[in-house]
Amino acid sequence: MLKLKNYMVASVIAVLTLFSFNLKAETKEQITVIFNGKPGGSFNSRTQLYKDGLVAAGYDVSEERMKAKQAVKLFKETDKPTIMVWSNNMVHRYDLFHNSENFIMVEYQQPLWICTANSSKGKDSMTVAHGKFYNVDLIRQIIGDNVTLVPYKNSSAMLKGILGGDVDMMVNNQGKSFKYMASGEGTCEPSTQLPIMQATVMGTNLDIAKIRNVIFDISMSTDFIEYHTTRKLERPSSTWEKELAEVQTLEKAWKVD
Repeated sequence: MLKLKNYMVASVIAVLTLFSFNLKAETKEQITVIFNGKPGGSFNSRTQLYKDGLVAAGYDVSEERMKAKQAVKLFKETDKPTIMVWSNNMVHRYDLFHNSENFIMVEYQQPLWICTANSSKGKDSMTVAHGKFYNVDLIRQIIGDNVTLVPYKNSSAMLKGILGGDVDMMVNNQGKSFKYMASGEGTCEPSTQLPIMQATVMGTNLDIAKIRNVIFDISMSTDFIEYHTTRKLERPSSTWEKELAEVQTLEKAWKVD
């Protein structure tokens, strides 16, 4: 009888152990995705595509939505596996730089464009809209000293400003510059002297090499290819080491003294 009881106990333990093992095997890997951009903006759109891709890849995804300042604070303080889209023109303002512990991938890069309203061509003095993260000394070197620089909170506000006649020129990203040219109200040219903007993906509390492979595969999905193609975004791709080195070099040009 004792042997039978021992056998039954052993059998129950074995079943429970197997059941526990199977539960662990079926547990999805958890990851938090930080939405740090406004609805309709590029940060928000890109983050949604990554979230959808991670869900499709089998991850248990939770999300946090907040403005950039709060997003950076959470990213720095969290102890959970987390990813967040970022860009090199943001690093100085928010004190979140790319390094070997958080850099995952360069998603795309684009030049800044200089646009001039047709109605303003030939004027002696120009008002120039620019992003609040842009280096104003560098803008003056390129456009000239006889300008009044007007900082705007984002690219959409700049586009609205020049279309409304509030400024004569703007230094803006590629997407909004294309929209301005399509309006027929002015012309734009890519700058070869202003800093290159690089859109990146960052992570914390993660195996960077592993998540890089996952994120890269997501960025090559049909939805992402359409996103990049329609906006004519360049997709640089190299080794992780070379991408990080280039990002760290280019982000220095965005410093505003």
